[in-house]
Amino acid sequence: MALLETLGTLTLNAVAAILLGWTAWTAFQSREQPSAEPFIALLATLTLWAVFAFGSELPIVSSGGLLSTVFSLGQVGTALLIPGIWLVYALSYTGRGTGLTWKRIALLAGIALPVLLSGIVIAIGQSETAVERMIAPLIGTEILYLFVLYLYATYLLVDLGGSHARVSNTHVAILVGGVSAPYLVSVVGNNTSLVGSTTIGLLLSGGLLAVAVRRYPVMTGFPKADYVARTRVVETLQEAIVVLDWDDHILDVNETAAEVFDSSAATMIGEPIRSVVDGLEQTDLPVGATGTVALQTSRGRRQFQFSVSAVTESPTDDEDNPVARTVLFRDVTDQQTREQRLTVLNRILRHNVRNDLDVVLAYADHIDDEEIQTGIQESTTDLLELSRKAREAEEVMTASTNPPETVDLTAVAETVVEQFRTDDSPGDISLDCPDEVSITSHRTVVQQALSELVENAVTHTDNDTPQIEISIRADEDGAVEITVKDNGPGLPEREQQILATGTETQLKHGQGIGLWFVNWAVSQLGGDLQFEQTDPEGSIVRIRLRDTAT
Repeated sequence: MALLETLGTLTLNAVAAILLGWTAWTAFQSREQPSAEPFIALLATLTLWAVFAFGSELPIVSSGGLLSTVFSLGQVGTALLIPGIWLVYALSYTGRGTGLTWKRIALLAGIALPVLLSGIVIAIGQSETAVERMIAPLIGTEILYLFVLYLYATYLLVDLGGSHARVSNTHVAILVGGVSAPYLVSVVGNNTSLVGSTTIGLLLSGGLLAVAVRRYPVMTGFPKADYVARTRVVETLQEAIVVLDWDDHILDVNETAAEVFDSSAATMIGEPIRSVVDGLEQTDLPVGATGTVALQTSRGRRQFQFSVSAVTESPTDDEDNPVARTVLFRDVTDQQTREQRLTVLNRILRHNVRNDLDVVLAYADHIDDEEIQTGIQESTTDLLELSRKAREAEEVMTASTNPPETVDLTAVAETVVEQFRTDDSPGDISLDCPDEVSITSHRTVVQQALSELVENAVTHTDNDTPQIEISIRADEDGAVEITVKDNGPGLPEREQQILATGTETQLKHGQGIGLWFVNWAVSQLGGDLQFEQTDPEGSIVRIRLRDTAT
């Protein structure tokens, strides 16, 4: 019976040691994470405790002698180390940092002082009875002090669980239970020596901490990041600020970010950023990354410049090991549109207008010639038309800054169709849409953009009778799609490339301002613009608009 009991105890201790060792190794694979070092040290110490417990049950050791003393002292030593490591982990994980301060030096001195005094008492060489009488209160003080440290560390984590959105009470309970189990089982078993009946406690510790490592972010340091980032992020910044942990979950946001992405801080915190911010699916966010991306906002689709910065505990810390990342989003939609507008208008004035004026001046020397008169008239007409479009574009862009209103897109489309169903217009225009499709937007901008697309289809066709089909469809998500299909030659690839890149040069520019205007208008409305070619000829232009009131 004794042999079976010994084998059972050895088996349980072996399982506990293997489980804790495996958990420590699993944690070691993620050792680059901010709070990994103290957590791995905690697991390693518990593993060592389990190894000493296993060794103490071996027949060759349990019979007494030097080995028995070594393994017993090993269990006591590891048991006394754990509260200190537990406190270091709690300080790291809750954002207090692990650097040495005067208070922490005092705490460490408080741990070492009773041990030092005990060594001095033994060295003095008093009688055995006198030594026991003097050491007993020192050992009691040491245990009480370590218990206070353990309680303080546990309080830090419990308080974090009650105040942080991503730290659940279950998460904290499993961590605390995993560290406390060997002590609690010893006390419940009326064995306060910490040596002997801790096998079940270590086994429970291994199981709970294995669950913690597998299910919870026990080393990512996002509570630390939350604490540090909050002290560094100015809440009143006009730019949207998002603080991310190592797994791209949101730790914190400022009020601007919550407003821009049409949400609240409470619902955003704890969620993966790509599930909250629409448009980042193909964008990586490592430290130092910058770029421009189109994101869905409360104002529709907008262009943002973003930059990713490291969050460290202090300005002197190594940025290669940040506790988190901050992503700054700056809305540059208006800036980009303004820059494109100025570039194109400048090109028109410097290139198109100048060339047409040169033609006028050249023909002016031969005004008596009827053919030349016709050339002057045509060039002048083109110049005036170009100037008119530039002026209308500027006026409409200004109108898009006014407060939005309820717009019936069906009524807008009917107005545009009637505008081009005249004797002077050879086009065959059809309209397919519901009786009413209303969104909150800017009527003037929408109508002018649609009118420009129809005019472009009529003007640039190579067919005697241009065929233009306009359709409007509302989606289930509240968005509306306006489609203009024609049987013309399609949009030249060069024009598509220029619109896609958003830039013009003296050597590479578009033929006019019409499509630029449509591009600006859709951007200002927070929508999406797409061009498609049809087979064998023709093109399809899609404008997708979202209700700015939703």
